[in-house]
Amino acid sequence: MKQGRSLVELAEEIMRQAATKRDLVADTRRVAMTEDGMLEVGVNGKAEAFPLKDLAHSQLATKLSIPKVYYDRLRGQYPEALAYNVNNLLHSEPDRWLIRVLDEQVRALLSDKYHPLENFDLAKAVLPVIGDRHLEIMSCQVTDRCLYIKAVDPSIQANIPTGARMGDGSHHIFDTLSPAIVITNSEVGARSLSIQTAVWTKACTNLAVFAERSIRKYHVGARANNDMGEAVHELLSDRTRQLKDAATWSAVRDVVAGAFDQARFDAHVAAITATTEQQITGDPAKTIELTAKRFDLTDGEQGSVLRHLIEGGDLTRYGVFSAITRSAEDVESYDRASVVERVGGELIE
Repeated sequence: MKQGRSLVELAEEIMRQAATKRDLVADTRRVAMTEDGMLEVGVNGKAEAFPLKDLAHSQLATKLSIPKVYYDRLRGQYPEALAYNVNNLLHSEPDRWLIRVLDEQVRALLSDKYHPLENFDLAKAVLPVIGDRHLEIMSCQVTDRCLYIKAVDPSIQANIPTGARMGDGSHHIFDTLSPAIVITNSEVGARSLSIQTAVWTKACTNLAVFAERSIRKYHVGARANNDMGEAVHELLSDRTRQLKDAATWSAVRDVVAGAFDQARFDAHVAAITATTEQQITGDPAKTIELTAKRFDLTDGEQGSVLRHLIEGGDLTRYGVFSAITRSAEDVESYDRASVVERVGGELIE
């Protein structure tokens, strides 16, 4: 499992972001891109210019139906032409956007119907439950796109024989599995709030995430402040937002508290155990190549999976599963590593 921040570091960063973020709802006729690539927004009667983070650039291209390859080419080589194209579309096809700003940079451009579910509120809801249940947080991180909290219940365990054998081949190596959950949220429209079941393997500290979700909450609500008044205004206060979202956080706490269902974990263990007897009958390299194509792994990720399969010496479907989840640690991006962990669950499913 890829390591991120410590829990203390995560809490400090979430609190820092909560204290410094800004949300603006803007009529696009009051928004403009400058020739140096900044987004200029009229706020309280004066213009403020903000750099855009990469995700915000992607969202801007999508909103204006500018092909991303063309957008990136103009951004890199012809910034004046990009500003001209963007401003013509912003002003001739008016809309209202939620502009999310952090550290004086635009981190997201979203619909004014987007309903933020904030990382601070999520952490306040789930961390006490995790502590009360004596769960162990194995990995956590907040990136430009998402918050991740990955927790394991080490008090629940199941031993399974892996496909790898010792000595004369009649003795299995065993691995120990424990149930886990992955809590994910995005404040910038990258994904929904979700709580997913997972299985943690003790021998190699890998995590496989399953498609089954205990909860999924989309960030969609009513149009923000239908009576605009000014063209640009600050969004709801934190207190108002917390009151509106109280029912959501209550449901999230209940789901986390009841997520470690024994029957669900037993079903995952049975499915994983079955893979330990499914031998690779052909060329292992070809098997990994086909697996990479099936699950959209990059060439680098494919090579990492093959290397870990060979090093593990377990030429079964379980061996491939272990190699995939182990390769997540080699991926530089925490966001992408979390996608690869999900591939491990898909392979079992």
